[in-house]
Amino acid sequence: MTEFLIAVAAVVVVLIFTERIAWRQIARLRAGLRSEVIEQAGSAYRLHASILDLREAWRLAAEDPNPNQRASLTQVENDLRQLISNQLESDPAPPARALLEKLQAEFDSLSRLIQNPSMTSGTARIGPQLARMLELGNELRVANDAAAGAILREADRSLTRLQRFLFLSLLGLLLCGAVVLVLTYRRMVRPLRSSLRESRTLIERQEKLASLGVFAAGIAHEIRNPITAIKVRLFTLQGCHPAGSEEHEDLQVIESEIDRLERIVQEFLNFARPAEPDLVTLPVDSFLREIHGLLRPVLAKRGIRFELDLGADDPVRIDPEKMKQVLLNFVQNAADSIEGEGAVTVRSRHDRQKVDGRALPVVAIEISDTGKGVPAEVQQRLFDPFFTTKEQGTGLGLPIAARIVEKHGGLIQYHSQVGQGTTFSILLPPARS
Repeated sequence: MTEFLIAVAAVVVVLIFTERIAWRQIARLRAGLRSEVIEQAGSAYRLHASILDLREAWRLAAEDPNPNQRASLTQVENDLRQLISNQLESDPAPPARALLEKLQAEFDSLSRLIQNPSMTSGTARIGPQLARMLELGNELRVANDAAAGAILREADRSLTRLQRFLFLSLLGLLLCGAVVLVLTYRRMVRPLRSSLRESRTLIERQEKLASLGVFAAGIAHEIRNPITAIKVRLFTLQGCHPAGSEEHEDLQVIESEIDRLERIVQEFLNFARPAEPDLVTLPVDSFLREIHGLLRPVLAKRGIRFELDLGADDPVRIDPEKMKQVLLNFVQNAADSIEGEGAVTVRSRHDRQKVDGRALPVVAIEISDTGKGVPAEVQQRLFDPFFTTKEQGTGLGLPIAARIVEKHGGLIQYHSQVGQGTTFSILLPPARS
């Protein structure tokens, strides 16, 4: 959950960072592309054209000094003055301002000559001044074009930087989004799917067990009656044949097989219709010491070490007899998986198990062996009724153990690797104080 929140926070940070940087880039670009800057570039061309209009109007007024021509000259002169004034007020760049100030000085001098009633007296001076004004207008146009070009180049660079930044930000968002999706699947979707599969398996198993319970009761009743009659007749026959005779040996074989059949029927009933456990509160470690003392001599005769590793002396509520049956089954299976010498270890520890999305404390009892391990194809069927890899097994030991542990409110987990052994874990809720 922490990794998921960190990934989501990273996405939010990337979004905020991208928005801030992009906004600054756009604001800087907008400032460089002000309408005044673009207007100044166009005004230089209008100013140059107005100077040309002034020269033409002056020429016409000089050739034909009638009132209409002079009024036209005055109008052009006023337009040029207003145009220069507007450009100075638009806060141009220092180079353009210097040129405009020179142009205004030349224009003021020219305006005084034009306003002289004696047009011919200033003719020699007006022409050169108009030429200087045209030259200054050209310089102003070139300066404004250079400024406008610099602005456009900077705008192009800003757009390129913004484009790259947005691309990298989008790539970062895609990566963060992919991380969020992966974490969402790993932390939420996959556990939900696994939980759903386990729930379906559990429901199917409970349905099968319910049907099997009804079936087992009927079968056990039908089998036990003839078995009882057979055992009565067998006892009578055994009295008719002396010990050591061939007939007496045959009758002993029949008796052992009848006992085996009765044991199978009883195991079948224990699995299909288990009795409710008679719970008492016991320290788990003292209970395991009892199991250890009971089985250590038996395993020692087979060259197998039986070791204890106790680390959770918590009280648990168990039915001692039924839980002893479970542990005996697991220890026996562990010993049977060892070829030659080896070790079986029973340990207790504290753990936490997720139940309905919450991590709850449990007491774990682990039975580990150094045996040959369980193949993957066998692991899938370990708790199936009547599935066994032993020649004399009934395939009900592990299913009965699982039912007993379920009745205690616990569960069984296991891990096995071929050639390295197997570990079964019995997870039980600690007794409430």
